[in-house]
Amino acid sequence: MSKFFQKSKYYKPQFGGSLLLILVLILGGGIFSGIVAVIAAAISGGLSAGEVSTEGIMSGKLSLIYFTQMIIPVLFIWLMGHVKSQNPMEAPVKVNDPHLGKFNWLTLGILLMFLTLGMAWVLDPVTSLLPMPDSFKQMYESISSSPVDTLLSVAIMAPIFEEFVLRGTIERGLLTRKGDSRKTAAVAILWSAFLFGLMHMNLWQAIPAFIIGCLLGWVYYRSHSIWAVIFMHFVNNFSSIAVFWALPETDADATSREIFNNLTGSDTFYWILFGSGAVITIVGIWLLNKYLPKNPQSFKPKEVFMANQPPFNGQQPFNPEQS
Repeated sequence: MSKFFQKSKYYKPQFGGSLLLILVLILGGGIFSGIVAVIAAAISGGLSAGEVSTEGIMSGKLSLIYFTQMIIPVLFIWLMGHVKSQNPMEAPVKVNDPHLGKFNWLTLGILLMFLTLGMAWVLDPVTSLLPMPDSFKQMYESISSSPVDTLLSVAIMAPIFEEFVLRGTIERGLLTRKGDSRKTAAVAILWSAFLFGLMHMNLWQAIPAFIIGCLLGWVYYRSHSIWAVIFMHFVNNFSSIAVFWALPETDADATSREIFNNLTGSDTFYWILFGSGAVITIVGIWLLNKYLPKNPQSFKPKEVFMANQPPFNGQQPFNPEQS
């Protein structure tokens, strides 16, 4: 299994390749997961005779649907990495190569948790203005009936798979481009965030996903830690689930403002949390910017020397398999 994932470091897609990868995810993964879901629903009796319903297909099978959709782009990345690894001049760049600056894992984790929650509160008014898709209403309504399935798909699979594809593959690939490092980083972060929003295929998720994706991309660039952004993604998704666990009688499409209004009778507490979230977000970004490495070099490909040429400046030839 480790060799399987090791191959992924050779695949460094640029703009066209990254767009192709998202199309593989949406089209290839969507078709495959749809077929598997219908078969699973039919076997388990989730479909009535002669009728195919979204609710019948998704009931208790969200994790299966999500896994079968995301495994297609993961296999595509492995295949492309396997092809690229045959090129002796192709230098790998690791998916995960952490450099935490003046942080340790505990302090960084605490800061990222509060920063993620703060950002979620700042974005809540934007999300509240957009209609929730019917598929997500059904998903949130299934939280109480299928809590393990929902937790597995939304809070565990989604952060791992999506960060591996968006930050660990697409952004990493763009960060290996030559040129001005700051411009390269900005383009890589914005493009991967745009594709992050695009892959969700609805405005309710796409707009906040793009904004959060910019934050995740920046943290990944500065720390080169895929686990840091997976953790942030987990915190964001799990917090949404936790609200419905804590308030099971809440309507699936109720906004946070409506929820607090029903609980307290006013908007005061909601706006206090919004203001607190803004402060936490600003302070968190400032701390990360101050104490994480400002110009990480780990995304720059190492030079590869031909085996039949002498070492350059006395260095030994680079062996990609040792990276």
